[in-house]
Amino acid sequence: MSQEIPDFYLGTQIDGAHLNAEQLNVRSTDLNDLIGSVSHTEALFNILLGRLPSEDERRLFDIVLVAFHAGWGILPPTTLVPRIVAGTGVNTAQAMAAGFLASGPYHVGAIEHGMKLYKAIAEEFLAENKSDATSADVEQFAFDATVRRIESGEILGGYGHPLLRKDPRPVHMRRLMCEMNAEGVYVDIYDGVVRAMLDKKGVVPNVDGMTGAMLLHLGFKVEHGTGLFLHARSAAMLAHIIEEQTEMPYQTMRRFMFMPIAMPKLFNADFKKINKKFNGLRDSKLFQAIKSTVNSSTRKAKEKAAAQEQLDQQQIDEHRKGRASATVDVSVLTNKPGTEDRITRQKGFGESDDIPEMADDAGLFSEELISDCSSPELLAGAAFFLSSCLQSISDKEGEGTDSAQKDKTEALVNSALELVRQAADTHKSAED
Repeated sequence: MSQEIPDFYLGTQIDGAHLNAEQLNVRSTDLNDLIGSVSHTEALFNILLGRLPSEDERRLFDIVLVAFHAGWGILPPTTLVPRIVAGTGVNTAQAMAAGFLASGPYHVGAIEHGMKLYKAIAEEFLAENKSDATSADVEQFAFDATVRRIESGEILGGYGHPLLRKDPRPVHMRRLMCEMNAEGVYVDIYDGVVRAMLDKKGVVPNVDGMTGAMLLHLGFKVEHGTGLFLHARSAAMLAHIIEEQTEMPYQTMRRFMFMPIAMPKLFNADFKKINKKFNGLRDSKLFQAIKSTVNSSTRKAKEKAAAQEQLDQQQIDEHRKGRASATVDVSVLTNKPGTEDRITRQKGFGESDDIPEMADDAGLFSEELISDCSSPELLAGAAFFLSSCLQSISDKEGEGTDSAQKDKTEALVNSALELVRQAADTHKSAED
């Protein structure tokens, strides 16, 4: 989906072709043109996907990043480990690196497992070749596919939580998507998986399950998942590291070193059994009555959160019911070039597109000519103009092209061709 770079250009898709070594480019755009004109969220979206997001895309991406950025004190590994390491006196960079290394398939990496699940279900749905599928059809298909996986004993990433009985974020985020009318095939698949997991196992989604569907909806790849989680979580890592270094030096490590000494049996206990017993005690009427008497403010906050979640769920259910008969655009799953979609398709050439060859210059960019071109400066110039030409074409794709734009494109192409001709002539002159 990204802009094509000529084969003889030695740069990358990320920086793009340019002539000036002092110029800093991001996707062939001068970095100074971005500084001060776009937000960090927009810049992050641009460097990953090669284009700036629409307002709806920016807001959805913001929701994902904010949902990831906190860390719940010293409980999750990505905040606990950096604090412990910072307490040893290492520098901030080393403590941050320790936090990144504390991620894995059970923490942080679950988002990729959730995204792989949704992609797999999407591929199965495509294989059915269902035409004019509705939102309800996709959701039911995802429900059935998830039930089969549950019955086979497969563990599904993005559902359940090791610290929370119910992650409060997914329902809130799903309601925000309903308000924005941000719907698509991956969101329908998510709804079907959620319903199956709740019906068959009584397990609700965690933030990874929700954000995985949102990132796919935005057009990100599965490989983006873990990196984006860590990018956002690094804010919490840094905050905990600084607090450990400045306000509570060595305190976190001392607490955890004390546990195996003072409570060796508890430290080596079977926490699954303890957690099950604790949850049973916590749910008992006697414990709830004592808790309500001792701490009325906590009870009120909990009741308020439960009431808000119920309202959120009602809005989600109403929105899904109204959308059930809507036809879904499954073309976003095919990755075919030229497919239009308002939120996941970027402008420009698809990854499998062939760059059209100019009729009047057929064969000009043959392998023989490219191998003869030995002038790096001239070839870099050709790459720059070709890159600009392709960007100019992609910016106008599907929107119609006026005569002025055609003239500009033709001039760019001719300039690129002339530079390559000069490179060939230079090499020939040198040989003579």
